[in-house]
Amino acid sequence: MTQFVRTLLSASLLCMLLAATGCTSGPAEPTAQPKIAPPAIKTAGELAVGVDLELPPFAGTDEGQQAGLDVDIASALAERLGLAVRFVDVKPSDAATALADGTVDVVMSVPLSDATYSALSLAGVYAYDGPAFFVSTGSTASVEPSLTLAGIQTLPVGAQQGSESFWMLGEEFDPEEVRAFESIKAAFDALVAGEVSLIAGDAFVGAYLMRDMPGVHFAGQLKPAIPLGAAVAADNEALGDAVRETLDALAADGVLAAVRGKWVGSLPELEAFTSGEETATP
Repeated sequence: MTQFVRTLLSASLLCMLLAATGCTSGPAEPTAQPKIAPPAIKTAGELAVGVDLELPPFAGTDEGQQAGLDVDIASALAERLGLAVRFVDVKPSDAATALADGTVDVVMSVPLSDATYSALSLAGVYAYDGPAFFVSTGSTASVEPSLTLAGIQTLPVGAQQGSESFWMLGEEFDPEEVRAFESIKAAFDALVAGEVSLIAGDAFVGAYLMRDMPGVHFAGQLKPAIPLGAAVAADNEALGDAVRETLDALAADGVLAAVRGKWVGSLPELEAFTSGEETATP
């Protein structure tokens, strides 16, 4: 996560531009009268937020400081609600358990699905993400992002071992036509080195990495993106309504778009599956 260092160095400038977002890498003191209180939240004056601290650019740590897209959005959300924010390391797959036992009040980056609705309540969507293609041209000139799975003509294609992209490619091509890498970063390094001419991986993670690789470009989507949102316990209607309304306000004010640009640069809006009650779209 060494790239977080450069991000943190530039964070102060962005925070001046986005003063209303609550942009911060750690807990912030509430600046307004709390708009939500127990039992809707566990601790008065504080919003406990679950984020995956091993998944940049969504969230991560560097020298004890938390940073990432989810960190910035959760900080802005808490500030608008008049609450301090406390981050807890929670994987999206553990969201329902962490919410049910009171470990956190909200979990970020929960994918929208039928399973989501059965176990918890999704209180607003703020991003769309999914597997995508990346190419290296050695030039800063943009590439038309029109490549699809059916349109692949150059092989082999690289992907992180065990990732969604890897399994999708494995269903389409012979084993020798899909090159496995230990990480998406290793796949990007191979792309830059010319070892492969095409790789597939998570669009947001890839866009975050390619900010330091000017010759690498987003080339298209492997499949439609899925909505990611902030989730609360299934029976916590009061907090769900407050989070949904606040995320919608942050979207209307341009805060969500600004935070997205901070972490994934010029990545275009992704074509997405749409389902359910979606709000706060970026």
